[in-house]
Amino acid sequence: MKQILILTLLSAILWAQIPNGYYNNASGLTGTPLQQALHDIIDDHTVVSYTSLWTHYQTTDVKPNGKVWDMYSDIPDGTPPYEFTFVSDQCGNYGAEGDCYNREHSWPKSWFNDVAPMNTDIFHVVPSDGYVNGQRGNYPYGEVASPTWTSQNGSKKGPNTYPGYSGTVFEPIDAYKGDFARIYFYMSTRYLNEDGNWPGSDMVNGAQLEQWALDMMMEWHMEDPVSPKEINRNDANYGIQNNRNPFVDHPNYVDLIWGDPPVLPLAPSNLYAHDITHNSAELSWTDNADNEDGYYLYQSDRLVQTLPSGATWAQLENLSPLETYTYSVSCYNAAGESALASHTFTTLGGGDTTVTHFMEGFETWTGSGSSYFEGDIELSSGTWNVYQAGNYILGDPPYNGDYTIAINDDTPGAQITTPAVNTLGTISFYYYQRNGDASDEFQLQKSDNGAAFELVSTHTYNVGSTYTLFSTVLNDTSSSVKVRIVNDNQTGHLIIDDFTVTQYDPVSVDETAKLTPTNLTLSPAYPNPFNPEVTLSFQVNEATESIQIQIFNIQGQLVDTPVQNAYSAGAYSMTWQGNTQLGEPLPSGIYLVKLSNSQESLFQRVTLLR
Repeated sequence: MKQILILTLLSAILWAQIPNGYYNNASGLTGTPLQQALHDIIDDHTVVSYTSLWTHYQTTDVKPNGKVWDMYSDIPDGTPPYEFTFVSDQCGNYGAEGDCYNREHSWPKSWFNDVAPMNTDIFHVVPSDGYVNGQRGNYPYGEVASPTWTSQNGSKKGPNTYPGYSGTVFEPIDAYKGDFARIYFYMSTRYLNEDGNWPGSDMVNGAQLEQWALDMMMEWHMEDPVSPKEINRNDANYGIQNNRNPFVDHPNYVDLIWGDPPVLPLAPSNLYAHDITHNSAELSWTDNADNEDGYYLYQSDRLVQTLPSGATWAQLENLSPLETYTYSVSCYNAAGESALASHTFTTLGGGDTTVTHFMEGFETWTGSGSSYFEGDIELSSGTWNVYQAGNYILGDPPYNGDYTIAINDDTPGAQITTPAVNTLGTISFYYYQRNGDASDEFQLQKSDNGAAFELVSTHTYNVGSTYTLFSTVLNDTSSSVKVRIVNDNQTGHLIIDDFTVTQYDPVSVDETAKLTPTNLTLSPAYPNPFNPEVTLSFQVNEATESIQIQIFNIQGQLVDTPVQNAYSAGAYSMTWQGNTQLGEPLPSGIYLVKLSNSQESLFQRVTLLR
């Protein structure tokens, strides 16, 4: 590969279009004071007419295919039994499912005497199948084990099995339980202390949920997290009513009001940098918390990466030589962010400026088949000379990209030689030895201005399948320098990837060496972590014959190739639903996104939360 991006830079774009400062008055509050502050923020919304809801639904509840988004008939990630067309399928009369859609008061209007502004509040009045709406009636929501009636999408009516109430209830499908829970939390907050004349029901006392219903709704809220559908609906509703659902914007408000507020996690400690090179380093720290949701990594004061719970390290790439960096790490949960642990270090270098001649990932070699090659080979960085070396994969996957270079075992003089460069600063590469002995070793040799190769140093192997970074400073000012790696008659294969050669300023390379311009830019994945889908965006600077996006699991196994096409110059984006190439859902975890063409590859991590 030609380039690697490991840090997942965070976009300044938020999930939802929350106005700046909208929730400032709720900051730092919990319990009833928080609910009251949120009520004051979302109170006095613009009241719309009941008739206008038909039109508003065309922006608040529209599926990607343009149909009505009815939670009583839809089947996410499946085929719904039927769909409604706006306007032409409005109720009217109905006698069965699929006849028409109407306006469902998910908080039944008999519970608040069917008066304004509740009866037209679009946050809880949603489009629904008219017949299913009639089956639901004004029954509470609940959970049903033995239904007396079941809709075509799996919604059920029957005796409640959730502890605390045994009457008849209506149970929506799991995919929309969180949606209805957050609607109910909105109603309890928007109409806090405005419910003196509400009759209520077996589920609610005025605008507040009975304890059994609160417990159930909090479970639904946790099991069905906020979806892009809710975020888009919240934004659209804000454009109509000039208020928002706080529990879509900030799901943690639910626990802060009705649950046990989480305790702030303990800050990480012992942050330090190691394996420092001219352009990379690794950070490690001690995880002192047992209740964190994840970690934030900052460069100076800029957030550059989020990491999962339990993380204790981060790889830093694309740093500048002889540059001083300050990184900080904190952990977070719903209660907030811990104190920072900070560390300052300086990257390696030499002379005034260290500049990369090339990074060779061995991706453009046409291949040696199943045999080891002897002679000159043309790569993107120039002409290499090899003896008993091949570009096929032996054992474990490449460190990056699709290919490595393998130097043969049990062969006198097996080697690879770089193109000549003008002055030499450092060399580095990732390597391991396959099927060798711990006593084996490889040689680093160097040739100046066409002279015979001389031994620079000898190094013992890292035996096994874990790549190790090898880096050394050579500081050679000769006008033509070649480096040779020799695996002379050793018992194991030497596997090498991402071979980097740097020099001092001014930058110049022999005619046999070529610099490949950057053509691809991979933007931060959004949202990240994600569920159910993540948007992957990239920029193509010049038209290219083929670009692909591949998804690998944490074991390095390819699980999906959602993009494989030729592209003209421009900006592009696609969504990935966290499925395999066969459409099977993948489990929660960290996945590696690879954007590549024939010359370069870019990487970033995404986290799927099921």
